[in-house]
Amino acid sequence: MNNQFKTSKFIFTFFKKHYVLFILLIISVIGSACVALLPSFALQYLIDNFICPAVLNSEVNQSSLIIMSLVYFSTYLLIALFTFFENYIIDICGQKLIHVLRLSMIEKEHRLKSSFFSNNGSGEMTSRVTDDVYAIEVLFANGFVEMTVDLFKIISILASIFVFSWVLGLLLLVFIPIIFVITQIFRKKMLKNQLANRKVLNKESNSLSESIDNIETIKNLSKEQYREDSFHELLNEGYVINDKTSWFDSVYSPIINLIQALVISLVTCLVAYGINSSYTILGITVGTFAAALNLITDIFKPIGNIGQEFQTIQEGISGTKRIENFMNEKEIGIKDDSISSEAILKNIQEYILKFDELSFHYEDSDTLIFDKASFNIKRNEKVVIVGRTGAGKTTLLKLILGIVEPTNGEILLNNFATNKIPDIEKRKLFGYVEQDFRPIPGSIMEQITLKDSSITLDEVRKAMKSCFLDEYVMNNIEGNYNAQFKEEDFSRGQLQLLGLARAIVMNPSIILLDEISANLDSNTENLIINALDKAFKDRTVISVSHRLSDKLGFTRTIKVDEGKVYKE
Repeated sequence: MNNQFKTSKFIFTFFKKHYVLFILLIISVIGSACVALLPSFALQYLIDNFICPAVLNSEVNQSSLIIMSLVYFSTYLLIALFTFFENYIIDICGQKLIHVLRLSMIEKEHRLKSSFFSNNGSGEMTSRVTDDVYAIEVLFANGFVEMTVDLFKIISILASIFVFSWVLGLLLLVFIPIIFVITQIFRKKMLKNQLANRKVLNKESNSLSESIDNIETIKNLSKEQYREDSFHELLNEGYVINDKTSWFDSVYSPIINLIQALVISLVTCLVAYGINSSYTILGITVGTFAAALNLITDIFKPIGNIGQEFQTIQEGISGTKRIENFMNEKEIGIKDDSISSEAILKNIQEYILKFDELSFHYEDSDTLIFDKASFNIKRNEKVVIVGRTGAGKTTLLKLILGIVEPTNGEILLNNFATNKIPDIEKRKLFGYVEQDFRPIPGSIMEQITLKDSSITLDEVRKAMKSCFLDEYVMNNIEGNYNAQFKEEDFSRGQLQLLGLARAIVMNPSIILLDEISANLDSNTENLIINALDKAFKDRTVISVSHRLSDKLGFTRTIKVDEGKVYKE
């Protein structure tokens, strides 16, 4: 990735594309701040023009008073409507934002180097796509937007109070810096705890995922208590951090309320020295004074909210940092979308695969798995790769598939670099059979198609027939190919054959086998040999398994040892 991912840039691009939503959001924010002032002004008008004159003259214009009371009520109705509009727009923006962000993260996942998955637990991706993205939605909706609304309210209320009385305005200004300093102190404490809590939550998520992934090993080795104790330690760590966060959160609001009570008390004391027969206080009318008190009460609500919004922002920022780190992880090379399987397979040359000065080492090590290895594989040739454990046999298959990229040199498939081939085209070119069959959620048919709707039932049955599994599924599985896949319905050998059927259903030109003959009994081995013998016809085959090479008629052996490739 050439450009570093920044959340602020992502949000700017999002609203640039969805500018109508942005305009509606601005209208809702400004509107909410403005209509919040209306009840106080309506109250001022009601007292000064109806209630005070009625008291002085002992006369009440009931119809006018009722009308003004309805106007006063309507201001709160208008606030409710703007609040509904504001919440609705914020919710729409938040949902669209996280939808786009999660989609971007999944697309990023497909471009990540394999080293990322080797260095991160199985729960890491889940935690980032769910918890961290949700934290950003909360950061946006309940953090920045709500804080913007509250800041608008504070500014507009303060300006209105200065219009009513500069004395009250100055009094309020004295307390706002105090509130700001208190808020800053609490913000720093909250940020520290939120970052620590986010780390603990990720540890818990990884611990749960790893326990589920390895549940059989845990039970077989009677390590349940160890896992429980480990998870209990994480829970305790999270409890301590949350306890500190809760303490700061609990103390903040009462402090704001005490300051509010102090301000109102001081204002009340001041009015005792300014009352005269004209119903004026500190040079303002009674209605204006009542409206000012109402505004003073109102200004403390958004100030109190800011403390919670600061906490929300801290939590969101911790999630933002993790997402930015993820989105800036190193990627595999850019694919060439102009390359198609049809173009690659057109006019196949004598050597279908060429390894040109191939060098490779993993990012976390400088040890070369391959060091300037050069060799070729002919079309329809049957090649077996041999070597000690860890020599790089499986790595070679991954390099051919383009799952990992060469450090130097290249692998050419009919003169096309394999790491440039789009992923969507690879299944038409390569059939990869892993050592263990990895099922996916879904039906038996979907185990073969991998939920590719372009693959028909006839094509699936043809592949299954060549693997001697079609009759078994049709006669022994209720629901046949539409039945939900259950691993216990198939033997170990049949699972290996399912993997082979999955590999050949797209009729690829090259088959890659990764130690599929391991741990098989002789009867199952013979069945797999017969299936492989059919699958190998008119195909290039590269196998990491010396055990079956003689029985399957492999024509060539390539040895991998200490970064070198030896042709035998």
